[in-house]
Amino acid sequence: MNFFDSIRNIVLRLFGVDPVTTQEDVTVMEEANRRYRELGGYNLTAIFAGKLATFTVTDSDVEVIGDNQRAELINDAIGRIWTKSKKWVSTAYGTGGVLLIPYVVSRKIYIDIVPQSSMTINRVNGDELRAVSIIADSTVQNNERYFRWTDYNLDDSGLLTIRQRATNAAGSAVPLTSLIEWAGVVEEITISGLEHLPLAYLKNPTDNRHTESLYGVPVTFGCDDKIKEIIECHDDIRREYKLKKPIVGMDTTLFKTENGRRHLPVTGLFMPVTPSGLNTSGKLWDVYDPAIRDSSYYTRLQHLYEELEKQVGTSRGILTEPSTHGATATEIKSANYATYAIVDTMRTVIESALDRLAYAVDVLANAYNLSPMGEYELSFDWSYDLVESTKESFNQMLSSVASDAVEAAELRQFIFPDETLDEARERVAEIKRNKKDLSDLLLKEAAAADARKNPVILEDELDDEE
Repeated sequence: MNFFDSIRNIVLRLFGVDPVTTQEDVTVMEEANRRYRELGGYNLTAIFAGKLATFTVTDSDVEVIGDNQRAELINDAIGRIWTKSKKWVSTAYGTGGVLLIPYVVSRKIYIDIVPQSSMTINRVNGDELRAVSIIADSTVQNNERYFRWTDYNLDDSGLLTIRQRATNAAGSAVPLTSLIEWAGVVEEITISGLEHLPLAYLKNPTDNRHTESLYGVPVTFGCDDKIKEIIECHDDIRREYKLKKPIVGMDTTLFKTENGRRHLPVTGLFMPVTPSGLNTSGKLWDVYDPAIRDSSYYTRLQHLYEELEKQVGTSRGILTEPSTHGATATEIKSANYATYAIVDTMRTVIESALDRLAYAVDVLANAYNLSPMGEYELSFDWSYDLVESTKESFNQMLSSVASDAVEAAELRQFIFPDETLDEARERVAEIKRNKKDLSDLLLKEAAAADARKNPVILEDELDDEE
């Protein structure tokens, strides 16, 4: 029985539902997972995923805004998962998708990071997930591995049913209470009045070229032939360096003799020759030291790198050297625009996913009465270093302030992006007040000093002197 049939049977047995996930979906996901998680060799998918994830989230931040306990609770959950954003964004790029699933244990909210290959889709409305079953977590107890399965079913009336089950490695059901880590997990809960499933699905926006598939594909999807060529070129280079060994052909009379037999040195550098053999020049030795053909190999490798970058849809700089050294802001943006387009699209997907995650945490907080209800809003602060020169942008802001096109508070906000515009305005006003107070104080001190050096002689004092 293959992996797909095994999961389907377990889902049927545990929850009584038959997934709409197809064998083709599972095959694509299994292959994507295998390639991305492969530790040996030259993992090009992992390289692309890692670099794109770095461009996507580095120096960026997300904050939940709201002056209430509910906003603080959601901000804490989002903040904790954001510290791991490089990992789950890279996984989404490399495998096609990842799930962020909140759950409650002992009145605390935790979030599982689950690859999409651990999810079976049971029902959809359009492209909206309405019922799924997920291998949410695994644990080891008494040297045996166990899996926690979660089934979500949201009906048309907005009633959500969440069921939790556990199995051993063979797929047989075991009580959740028998496993220390999940003993506090509630087996079944219903929540009414919902619009969406309380989970976030971060789906890589790369085109899967299959309109019927509900799953995402890795960023290198469809590039198998080019990746194979690059791996072969790497193997050729490795073989070229391995076979490149100088040989010294020495006349047999030069080798040491023991008991009438000549012995070769153990280094492997020397090869015996005779005057009638390779050593036809009449010399006692010849050196064979061919040049390594690295130039032609690496030229081809760079060409293959460029072709793969174009096929994936990125700019130079993932596998090849970037071409933006010393460039202006306009040149940087032009050179990196293709990569930035991918990053910007993924950021839109992340915003949607984290909005769903905040919604999911809010739903669970209501269901378990973890905090009073309250309004909240997500605020994203994305880095634009990929397409901007920070120095040039600062100089532009500075000249804009000088020409009254931009207020000083906006320049301060550029330097301190964590501040809101109102906070920046208050700080600028405070700095101006302090600066004026200091200026007035310095003027007073200067006037006093001048008075001490040049005292004013009053007319009464002159009359007294006369």
